[in-house]
Amino acid sequence: MIEKCGIFLFPLTPTGRRLIPFIFLSFLGFNLHGEETFRFAEYKFSSALTLPKTSTGKEDSLAGSTGLRLSFNDADFRAFTTLPKTSFSQISTANGIHEKLSLFDEARFGAGIFLFQKDFPLNLKVGHNTFSKSISRLRNPSPSVTANPLTKSFAFSIGASPALPTLNSSRQPLSCAFSLSPAEKPFKFHFCLEGFFNEEKESAVCFSAKFPFSKAVFVQSAFCAARLYIENNSSILEKNNAAFNPDFFYSALYEFCFHSPLLKINFYSGIQENPYDVNPFWFKVDGRTAFKSILLNFSYFALPTTKDSPKAAPMITGSSSVCRTVEQASINPQLLFFMGESSLRLGFSALENWKVTATSPAVQLNTAKFRVASEYKNGNFSSRLDWTRANLLIKGNPPASSAIPEEYQSLSVSGSLATQKANFSLSGSYTNYPPKTEKSSIKEVLSMDFKLALPQCSLTGNCGLKLTYKAGSRQSGEFEAGVSYFLSRKYLRSSLKAELILAF
Repeated sequence: MIEKCGIFLFPLTPTGRRLIPFIFLSFLGFNLHGEETFRFAEYKFSSALTLPKTSTGKEDSLAGSTGLRLSFNDADFRAFTTLPKTSFSQISTANGIHEKLSLFDEARFGAGIFLFQKDFPLNLKVGHNTFSKSISRLRNPSPSVTANPLTKSFAFSIGASPALPTLNSSRQPLSCAFSLSPAEKPFKFHFCLEGFFNEEKESAVCFSAKFPFSKAVFVQSAFCAARLYIENNSSILEKNNAAFNPDFFYSALYEFCFHSPLLKINFYSGIQENPYDVNPFWFKVDGRTAFKSILLNFSYFALPTTKDSPKAAPMITGSSSVCRTVEQASINPQLLFFMGESSLRLGFSALENWKVTATSPAVQLNTAKFRVASEYKNGNFSSRLDWTRANLLIKGNPPASSAIPEEYQSLSVSGSLATQKANFSLSGSYTNYPPKTEKSSIKEVLSMDFKLALPQCSLTGNCGLKLTYKAGSRQSGEFEAGVSYFLSRKYLRSSLKAELILAF
């Protein structure tokens, strides 16, 4: 794939035409104050030209995104559009500007207004907004299986967290969101109220409060409720006699944390209305304790209502997907050593997972994942070594070859060096996939990446190589190279990116 610069135009959709007068009047209103409320204008551009492997028979294609952001002290306006991966023949046969613009996805708009920021901050955001944190857990509480053995942060992120669209964000339903967070001075605690309503008639509201006992000790709690539209997107449910009709369903989430220097606990619990006789309940506990150079992280997730739900559908989540993980536990001890200006961090993580297969009949499989890593830092130099063994089948009989966990082990090495003029980073990894069955072959993947950043020139370059082997023979190869440029002035910012990905 080759990515090069070009010029894309915003398609003036009906939504875009309606927003133009609104943006213009906003400009006029801010300028009438006679104050310097304008912060900066930012233009972003990215495009990609794909040159596929000749033997695949695929056509060359073009893809890209572009957008503009106008930032004020009390407002933020954004507009982006994307050309999805489109073959050259489609582009060349499109006659006239209207046909060419029809190749673009609908534009993504967003407008944010920030009121009473000093005493009673109120943020209003209208557009194709995205939501994360508590809303993400409401939509899909399935726990992650990443299990980083050198995890450093232990955050408690709550709320709807409405965000205006970005260059790389996917187009979301048009929504109106608000966030109200009074200043702490009039109150002994800090609280926040957030919510949204979108064009698909989904809605959610989140309330959170933080009670500080000291600078290092506090408790925080949050409650969220939502009305989400859930569809039947799984053919496996029908095969297991668990099909249902799409409809609106309610969900609720309670979150609590206690943070102190010696012990940190994050607790999450939720209930999701489902189309069956039982409304599944789930909970998750994350913990961390530290003593001198020893750090211990632990986590546990469970769906106690699994036995009462259909075997193939322990829980239908607010994102219309099936939560197949019914129980998961992990532990992560770490050791940190200081040697003058140098430091060495060692970590080990073990994760056990019980998961329902997407087969007919559905069965539960118990798998494990282990990771060991070390990280060395000395001034501006750092290096890391990481070994992983994953998807080890501990218990259960897969009903089909497709349900057999894809076991693998990998070894990766990375290093970085920062100087006054340039920052370098280099990484490489090797992954081995043993044969799943007697008829399958061993699979091996080799990858290497290099990155060079020149802060004084606002330039960043990167290149990478990825090779895939099966039974000792190379099956595919991919070379990637790219460069990005970032311009920052008092009232103007710009980000341009070019990339080459070539298959061989």
